[in-house]
Amino acid sequence: MALTASAEHQQALLDVQAIDTKLLQVAHRRKGIAEVAQAHDLEVQLGSIDMKIVAAITEISDLDLDRMKAESDVEQVVNRAQRDRERMDSGSVGAKDLSGLQSELESLAKRQTELEDVELEIMARLEDARAAHSQLVEQRVEIEAQLREVQGRRDEAINELDAQEAMFADERSQAVAVLPQDLVSLYDKIREDQGGVGAALLQHGECKGCHIALDTDELAHIRNAASDVVVRCEQCRRILIRTLESGL
Repeated sequence: MALTASAEHQQALLDVQAIDTKLLQVAHRRKGIAEVAQAHDLEVQLGSIDMKIVAAITEISDLDLDRMKAESDVEQVVNRAQRDRERMDSGSVGAKDLSGLQSELESLAKRQTELEDVELEIMARLEDARAAHSQLVEQRVEIEAQLREVQGRRDEAINELDAQEAMFADERSQAVAVLPQDLVSLYDKIREDQGGVGAALLQHGECKGCHIALDTDELAHIRNAASDVVVRCEQCRRILIRTLESGL
């Protein structure tokens, strides 16, 4: 048995459809908010920089330990050489021991040079690591500032869309409240199946839902149907709303 509803209620579906179209547009704009993707990209960059900062801090810590060890190694050699010179200067060392001390001092001097070179290399690497860390921190500050700005624009856009969505949802609730539930249920099912459009105007013999002209037999069938009979397009199955411009 065909569903029936007054002509006024059927035509009111077009108002509901107009609101649903606006809701779809809001949802589409929500998906297209550029700042959402921008904020995500900046958050990914921050995560990457944070990992690099942790690695830089670890490198600085390791190099600082290496520097302290190198300093300690140099200090040990210097102290050993100082003790040898003090023994030589004391005059209590025999000729044989004196020769040995002189040979050891030469070896210690060479060793001290080698260790100081190692220390200088470590200090240079430590300086580079600290400079790299400072640069990463500066980059993070810049990206954080960019992220806050983008998040502000994103939240503003989302809040605006939320307000529009709430307004349209309220309008829709009021519009469907006065319509028969079976008519609304049919419309909602078709709308879900047909990409958001459940009711369309029949204008000059054409369905404005699928934009296909109805054939003669279909137009005759609709023409002969009572005004309260809910008719549908044979092509897209959307509810057809009849008006004086339908061409019947």
